[in-house]
Amino acid sequence: RCDTMLVSQELQVPPEGALSDLRLTLRDVPEAVGQLRVLVRRPRFPARLQLDTESTPDFDKVLEVPARRQLTVVLVRPRGAADDWPRAYCAACRVDVELTGLFGAREGLRGFFARATAEAAAIDSAFSRQASERAEHPSPALRELATGLSAEAKRCGVPLQTALGGVLEALAQLDAARARFYATDPPQLPDAAALQKAWESAATAVETSPAAQPEARAAGWPFSLRLRAAGKLRRAGEHVALWSQIAQLPPEDQAVAMRWMALALAADPAALEARAAALPPIRDVADAEARLEWVDPRPGTALPIPGASKPATLAVPDFRAPPSGKRCIGGVGGVPVRDREAEAHAVAAMLGADARQRLRIATAGDLPGARQTLRRARALLCEPLVADVTPLFFGLEQKELGAVNARLEAIYADVDPRRQNDEIARAVATRTSELLCKLFEPEVLQKRVNSVVGYRIFVEGGTRVLDFLPGPLFCDHKGVPAREVRRRLRDAYRAALDRHAAADRLCPVRGGKCPEEVATSVRRLFSLDRFDLAAPAPPESRALDYPPPFGFSEEWVRKLDRCAREACDALLRLRNEAPQGQFDGPVCAPPVEGVSQPQDVTLERPESPATITLSSCEAHAGVRLTLHRGQEAGTLVSIASAHPFRYGSETVTRLGRHPQLGRIFERVADLADPGDVSRRGDGNWEVALTPTVENQVFWFFTLRRRDY
Repeated sequence: RCDTMLVSQELQVPPEGALSDLRLTLRDVPEAVGQLRVLVRRPRFPARLQLDTESTPDFDKVLEVPARRQLTVVLVRPRGAADDWPRAYCAACRVDVELTGLFGAREGLRGFFARATAEAAAIDSAFSRQASERAEHPSPALRELATGLSAEAKRCGVPLQTALGGVLEALAQLDAARARFYATDPPQLPDAAALQKAWESAATAVETSPAAQPEARAAGWPFSLRLRAAGKLRRAGEHVALWSQIAQLPPEDQAVAMRWMALALAADPAALEARAAALPPIRDVADAEARLEWVDPRPGTALPIPGASKPATLAVPDFRAPPSGKRCIGGVGGVPVRDREAEAHAVAAMLGADARQRLRIATAGDLPGARQTLRRARALLCEPLVADVTPLFFGLEQKELGAVNARLEAIYADVDPRRQNDEIARAVATRTSELLCKLFEPEVLQKRVNSVVGYRIFVEGGTRVLDFLPGPLFCDHKGVPAREVRRRLRDAYRAALDRHAAADRLCPVRGGKCPEEVATSVRRLFSLDRFDLAAPAPPESRALDYPPPFGFSEEWVRKLDRCAREACDALLRLRNEAPQGQFDGPVCAPPVEGVSQPQDVTLERPESPATITLSSCEAHAGVRLTLHRGQEAGTLVSIASAHPFRYGSETVTRLGRHPQLGRIFERVADLADPGDVSRRGDGNWEVALTPTVENQVFWFFTLRRRDY
């Protein structure tokens, strides 16, 4: 309190001796703050006053001296005074001294700063708890204490009001900033600059106050909100540091930054999830990439602010519950987003994927950009995008191998699964395998390779198509080696060879049974050399035959025995003359001596018909038969059948009736007429018949006996 005390003291004057002065020492003066005001009453004897003061000392004048616990008042002998000074006036001279000062202020200031420091710690605890209550500091008790101290100090001329008022204002602004941030949704940005200024002003006022400064330091009063000097206000200092950073951003970005600040300051995982759910949705790919930096961040690292209009960062001093987990966006990811699954689909759509997270690659020119997109997606999403390369292969299932090879070359120029291993390369390899599996299915080959020309068209330009695969071809989880593909093509090609002569009318009179003409046509179609029949691929390679080894099916060769025996010799010559590996197929069985062949007809005696069935011989295909005439047989031979037929180049239309055979078509051949039949050197005759139906039955019998 500001108070005045009177000290009245009788000085005992020595009875003898000359005195130069009298001294009054006041000990144990109560402790005061600021200046001590001293008034010395004029004594009963003349004297001059000496006192430690800046002004000229005089009696009955208020003098200011620094506060102290001991004060000495000196009464000096005036000039010209008598030798018995001051005994001539008094033997016990009374001296009255009035002392006025702010007594007991140390205890008051100590209590004030102790309470203020405690309230600052309570505010920091509220920051730590992230309390949303209204501002309650400084408390009424602290305000009342400051008001009383300031009023008493003002009466004594001690300037405490600025220091104490500054402390109250600093506490009020700090607690109000806490409430403004945590009590509103969305959180509002406090004025960090004004808050810093309030604390700096309070610190300056306290530091420049000789009375307040030691008590504030003794109480541990935090003089600054700066993070390194915050002391008891560590959590509050973190908030102020972040607010100061956000205040530097454009106004349109401050609201977004406040959401991320709230996330960074989350006190526990539950609060982290709640604040992540309040984040704005991902705006673009750059926003998504910026969020990756928020997973397991290091304290103090400048983190990008996702969603800001311009690149901006936020340096978070410390994390209590940092986002952690897998560095990706999705159900198992740790990237902070409002909805993991929805945001993952949104990012996939931003990258160009569809609802099933497939990235459609329409042309080969899209491959470089798609690879970069998939690389970004791999870094962003927990479930990477699937490269949909189906459009690249569109329509190839109906194309020939040459067109397939050309398209694959364009694709593999940018994506080569044989040397790369990324999403696109794996998708291309898978789709290539699926395409080749479908193209080389036996049923597909039988439809596509339905002729020799069809084989040439289908395979030309694509003999190395299997080389695009980085490994063996797998179809339905089973390996399909190149030799199996060549076998399937060989089967289709052999069936085409069987039909080639008949389909292209190479030898219509012989019903397509002309191996040499077929071989000549193959050489022409595939531009082979004179004696070549094929261009087989090396057995250990992955190349395709162009064409495969020459040869016909067993059924086709069996028909030669029954329907075109003369072609057997031609087929045998082709096999013997073909280079190694270019002929692969059966040949006719050699004739057995004494055993008649299917095309032999033996004429025994007149009126006894010999029967022959042209089994499996095609209709309208010429067949050469050998006639063996017995000793009793005549030279006129009747050739009859229930169906019309051709004899040489003549169409048999004569219709008759036989007593045993019934209704027949008949033609009589004269063995003695060289213009009617051909005589062979072995004494037999040869006739050419063309059936009109398959498996047509013919009867041969002589009409009468005739000698030569």
